[in-house]
Amino acid sequence: MNARIDLPPFEALTGDIGKLAADWKAMGSDTTFIRMLNYRADLVPAFFDFYMRMRGDGLLPAKLKELVRLRLARLNTCRYCLGSLSPLAEKQGVTDTHIAELEHRPPGLFTEQELAAFDLAEAIWNNAAEAGRNTALRERMRRHFTDPQLLELVWAIGMYIALGRMIVYFGIERED
Repeated sequence: MNARIDLPPFEALTGDIGKLAADWKAMGSDTTFIRMLNYRADLVPAFFDFYMRMRGDGLLPAKLKELVRLRLARLNTCRYCLGSLSPLAEKQGVTDTHIAELEHRPPGLFTEQELAAFDLAEAIWNNAAEAGRNTALRERMRRHFTDPQLLELVWAIGMYIALGRMIVYFGIERED
C-alpha cells in the first residue's frame, strides 16, 4: 500500500474500533478504511452507525444510494470505494452491468429516479452552489423526490463525495 498516512496494523486496533474492524473482517470486508479512522477511534462507532444507516434502506432504497455512491466513486477516482458493493444493494439487484454502465446509462437499465439522482450527484460534485441555483434541476428533483427523500439523497451525496476525496487524498487502497 502506498498510503500517505500511517495506518496501524489490524492487530493493533483495540476497544470499539477493534471490535468493529473484526466484525468488518468477518464479513469479508477490507479493514483499511477503519484502520485509517483509528486516529479518531472515539468517533468511529457513532460514525459507522450513521454511515451504515445511510447506506441502507431509508426514505430511499439502498440500491439507489449505492448506485449514486459508485457513480461518485468514479468521479472521485476512488478505487477503494469502487472495490466494494453493499450486500443490501446487491440483494436489491445492483449488478456488474449497472456498475459498468453508470456513465453510459443505456435505456431501460436505470429508473428515471436513479438517473435523476446521478445527475444531481454529478451537479453537486461539480459545483454545489450552481446546482442549487439550477431551476430546471430543482424542478426535476421535485418530480422524483419528496423533500425528505431529497434531504436524504443530498446528505448521502455529500457524505460520499467527502469520504471518497478523503480516501483519494490519503492514497488509501484495499488490502484484501
